[in-house]
Amino acid sequence: MKNLFNLDNPVFQFLTRIADLVICHFLCLFCCLPIVTAGASFTALAKTVQGITRQEMVAGTSRTFLRAFRDNFKQATLVWLCALLAFAAIACDYILMRLFVAGTMFTVLTVLLVLLLFLVLSVLAYIFPLMARYENTLREHLQNAIILAISKLPKTILMVFVHVAPILLALFFVDIFVYTMPFWIFIGFGFSAQVDAMLLNPVFQKLEEEE
Repeated sequence: MKNLFNLDNPVFQFLTRIADLVICHFLCLFCCLPIVTAGASFTALAKTVQGITRQEMVAGTSRTFLRAFRDNFKQATLVWLCALLAFAAIACDYILMRLFVAGTMFTVLTVLLVLLLFLVLSVLAYIFPLMARYENTLREHLQNAIILAISKLPKTILMVFVHVAPILLALFFVDIFVYTMPFWIFIGFGFSAQVDAMLLNPVFQKLEEEE
């Protein structure tokens, strides 16, 4: 019975990790509410979950998140606003295509738009964790995100899939989405950030060793 409450007990550590991810999820969700602050929120989420995964948390989960949110606000918000413009442009292009294009040309243009959307999502999947971990100019972060998105394509595909999974389920598999809705509501952002951290930590460690 004593082992159950031992801090080194794997079950206790697992439950603690879940609790931390739930806290991170709700902090991220709350800080995303103004929409324009979502970029800083995603960066703070990446910073916090990276620290939890590497067991380098000095301050508490909430304090680490809020500090990262403040420190990366300007740079991350600029990235997010550019991403919103890109999403809006892609959405407008698709609407215009539905109105004025048909047949094979519509299929070809739709594929191109999907590839463009995947590129934007791929860059976002890397740039927020990069900003969370390193201090660089925005141009350097963007260059590194593009390089990593291309050179680590399997990881990129997996990360993008995890990020858009609830949207895909809601659009194409409504029944599954309904059944899994509690998961997305209570830990969705934390889960996706945990997957990112597990995939990216070895990449970042290798880069740091090479430097």
